[in-house]
Amino acid sequence: MKTYDIYTAVAIQSEIKAVEKREDIRRNLKRSLELIDAAPQVQPTAKEHFQGNWAPIKLISFPEFFITGHEGHWPFDHYIKEVLIEIPGEETRLVAEKAKEHGVYIAACALERDPAWIKDDYFFNTHFIISPKGEIIHKYRKFTVATHYELSVSPHDIYDKYVAMYGDSLSSFFPVTETEIGKIGTITCMDGHTPETARALGVQGAEVILHPGLIEPCMSPPMETWQMMNRMRAWENICYVVSASWGALLGARRPKYFTPGKAMIANYNGVVTAYADYPGEAIISSVINLEELRRRRMDPSRNFPTLLRNEVYRKIYEPVIYPANQFAKASPKTRAARDPRLTIKDFVAKGIYIAPEKMPTDDL
Repeated sequence: MKTYDIYTAVAIQSEIKAVEKREDIRRNLKRSLELIDAAPQVQPTAKEHFQGNWAPIKLISFPEFFITGHEGHWPFDHYIKEVLIEIPGEETRLVAEKAKEHGVYIAACALERDPAWIKDDYFFNTHFIISPKGEIIHKYRKFTVATHYELSVSPHDIYDKYVAMYGDSLSSFFPVTETEIGKIGTITCMDGHTPETARALGVQGAEVILHPGLIEPCMSPPMETWQMMNRMRAWENICYVVSASWGALLGARRPKYFTPGKAMIANYNGVVTAYADYPGEAIISSVINLEELRRRRMDPSRNFPTLLRNEVYRKIYEPVIYPANQFAKASPKTRAARDPRLTIKDFVAKGIYIAPEKMPTDDL
């Protein structure tokens, strides 16, 4: 297998039409395929084609919900009838044709109708990678689903069933795939708020972590949580982080620039090497130098994954906090079914949190 120790990674910042009807998926997909074709033109050393560059484009990453968009009010039936796709399926077949045409890896996120799970009304927010041969070589189901926002399930929500099907290893939940362009892992949106998700990839040697998607107010000043988390995930795991983003959400109740761009790529020093500091469509790119990264990982100074003092750290994780198997009997068909306030109430009862003089809601 030919390997690339130096290549270019691309993050697509696309304008997404929130899906009302199935044809909106086709519209979004058509534009996504066009943006793939345009990628070579936005490199610093622009070329007409993907090859012929000193660091050829070998990796293209798309945002979360890359052909569907998302709305926080969508009912369960809308997902079932209009939004979910199969992976592999017709949509991924068209993406795979582009991967083969240009000889690149393409990563994207979509809400997945898996025949093994949909019969029980479960669906996943799935991050997948397609190889230059057009094969799906990597699938990751979003672990930290947004409890206020999503009706897809986390593997943790159906833990026993998931383990019975896929096993209980770390890679069953957080896969790292070895490719000709390095070891690649994926997390999605809310996953970035918990350093454990990226660390699960880092301890398996991930050299490139793909982390698409976040929303306002976490992306613009004064918060800029998005920028901080991506830089820290890169720094603490000594890896590259490629973070695609929406440039706009069209046809939605929310503001058009609810997702104001900010696609970015950070290197293993936590330094931003590419950044679209504006909304709208964009394609950003940056060189991935695996040889340089691997040499850096041989230096003991600030080599964080090799300094984990797990004998003590594991004590942090001994207590059950957010319980597994919450939806083992039925999928969360409404957002009200997800209620992390029970955990907050438990923190107050144990004295971990000190309650305010006046509780913000009567039912807490």
